[in-house]
Amino acid sequence: MLKSFVGFTLLAVATVSAKILEPHDVVSLPRPGGVLASPNGRMAVYGESVYHADNDKTTRSLYLLDLESTSVSALTAPSFDEAQSDPFFLDDEHVAFIQHNPDEPVDQLYAINIKDGEQKPYKLTNFPIEFGNIKYNAAKRLLAFTAMVYDDASTLDATKERDQQLKETKKDSGIAYDQLMVRHWDKFVPEKKSNIFVVGLDLEDGQFKLAEEPRNLLAGSGLECPQFGLGDSSEYDISPDGEEVAFLSKIQGPSNAWESSKHLYVVSTSAKVKPFVINSDIPAATSGPKYSPSGLLGYLQMYEPQYESDRNRITIYDRHSGTRTVIAEQWDRSPSELVFSADSTHVFVVASEYGREKIFSIDLITHVVEPLTEQHSASGLSLVNNHTLLFTLNSMQFPNVVHSLDVSTGKLQRYGPAPSLGDALGGIDMAKPEEFEFTGALGDRVHGWMIKPVDFDPAKKYPVAFLIHGGPQGAWEDNWSTRWNPQVFAGAGYVAILINPHGSTGYGQEFTDSIQHHWGSHPYRDLEKGLDYILETYEFLDADRVAGLGASYGGYMINWLNGHSDRFKAFVNHDGMFSTVQAYYTTEELYFVEHDFGGVPYHPLSRIIYERWSPSNFVQYWKTPTLVIHGARDYRLVDGEGLATFTALQRQGVPSRLLYFPDENHWTLKPANSLRWHKEVLDWINYWTQNDNKEEDRQQMNCNHQEEKDDQPRMIIQHAVDQMI
Repeated sequence: MLKSFVGFTLLAVATVSAKILEPHDVVSLPRPGGVLASPNGRMAVYGESVYHADNDKTTRSLYLLDLESTSVSALTAPSFDEAQSDPFFLDDEHVAFIQHNPDEPVDQLYAINIKDGEQKPYKLTNFPIEFGNIKYNAAKRLLAFTAMVYDDASTLDATKERDQQLKETKKDSGIAYDQLMVRHWDKFVPEKKSNIFVVGLDLEDGQFKLAEEPRNLLAGSGLECPQFGLGDSSEYDISPDGEEVAFLSKIQGPSNAWESSKHLYVVSTSAKVKPFVINSDIPAATSGPKYSPSGLLGYLQMYEPQYESDRNRITIYDRHSGTRTVIAEQWDRSPSELVFSADSTHVFVVASEYGREKIFSIDLITHVVEPLTEQHSASGLSLVNNHTLLFTLNSMQFPNVVHSLDVSTGKLQRYGPAPSLGDALGGIDMAKPEEFEFTGALGDRVHGWMIKPVDFDPAKKYPVAFLIHGGPQGAWEDNWSTRWNPQVFAGAGYVAILINPHGSTGYGQEFTDSIQHHWGSHPYRDLEKGLDYILETYEFLDADRVAGLGASYGGYMINWLNGHSDRFKAFVNHDGMFSTVQAYYTTEELYFVEHDFGGVPYHPLSRIIYERWSPSNFVQYWKTPTLVIHGARDYRLVDGEGLATFTALQRQGVPSRLLYFPDENHWTLKPANSLRWHKEVLDWINYWTQNDNKEEDRQQMNCNHQEEKDDQPRMIIQHAVDQMI
């Protein structure tokens, strides 16, 4: 009998002499990675990285968990020269991991006997090119990994030879393309493709070694796994018998830029036959393939073309009969990962629900869905023994911590954290997130979060940090963030407000879908209504000191608000959209824009939707001081969007500042850059939300601002679109 766990788990954090969470803490706190258990389920291993601001370096090391005693111990020591990551068990006594050595051109796989305290790590591989996305079948001693290789030089050695030849003979830097995509996320698409390799291992004299040359399972197929840019090891899985690999590959050819189709393939690990596809009839995205212990193949299937936020349906493929079965079709949630029970009668999934990432159990026969957790955000599910799930859990109050859940009793067990993280968190006081609801744009309930300063005094008035999430099909959830952490704003003296407007995920598919063709209407009205609600409900909020901040779609909404609202004292726009039309022609994933705006912008009808919701058409109304942030390597919303935003502000005399990162993408990831990001953001909103309101600057702004333009063109466009949609 499965038991539902509905409790609440928190780290034990000292409150004596507590201090607030500051940007330096967010950047420097140890960051644990995913956790994997040993075959017998008694031990687990994970990696951890720590940024050291004094020398701008990051250390990476490994930790062992004793799942029986709950103790945590260091497996490797942090070092500025060597680094270990991506650990996994080869058997119950040996752990393998990626080792970075400064004197080696390629990071290699090393192994160590965790029972033998005298044995030092030894090298397991000596591959000539970079590799990663490792998976391992311990029962069959089969190692799988991916590497970028050429279609006509598809072995590791042949690719290395080709690379060396090009390095010696190619004098120019030109790259020629005959089709899209040209680039993806933050890199230009290369000639090479990511292929899956497998190789058997032997155990001799207490040490593992490669038993053969790696085999390329995708050689000659023209397929790629994982997808270039953002793909990872979740895009493939090894069958329990080691006889085959299931993997995802996006549609090839120029249409891959405007089609979201990603299909599921199966290929023999012998590499003697070509891969075959099992869902080519569905022109939509597939994700999360996972084998059951009995050999069933589960995966997550979308059905709507061009839509990357369609609902994921849990699908079971019977390898013997070739039949596909959709599980819990009526369940209005969209899982992001799955794992089977030991007896293959249930699947355990993680899905967003009401601002959390919860674990659910689903019976494969009855299709009954049962929640196993209710609070915080879980990820990285794996099965230990017959009835225990292992995963990490995090919240707005603590970063990733390893947990296990006995699905038969509902007992939740927390492990650690490691002393490094526990010591770093000790003494930091973080506010408990509160929730609120209000009636939104379409008459339904809209959910939001509020985080107060830790020394909150209800008799005082507090400025508001009004945070707007990206996506737009995303959500503010009870999870830990190193980029947009509401505790940082609360620590700086703000009440942080995070609203999940229409278009957000976790509130049903209809709620998510409602933003299509309505980027600037339903979500905008939700945010305005939400701001009305909190200012009327909570007397401690200062309506005259509200700052709006957002990234990606949140940055788009900042630009939209600047043209439609005068309620904010300051804005922060991170990598936001300026022109919907121009963004279409410069982004890489055309299917996203085409879906949300009803087609291509050169079609007259869909062009109306693009123009109606383009912030560029309303710049004449911009008055609010704005900090614009953009990364040069952002190929989702290119830096021209940020430069155009800054130009529109500067040309009209609106107080503005541009923070530009030549080495960042859509996200600010490098620790030193993150510290600069936080300083600029907090300095900006602090300056403009101070009580004197910077009246002198505002008067100068109003003198320099152009006279407001005739509103008739805007009304004509809006009326035309209203009649159409």
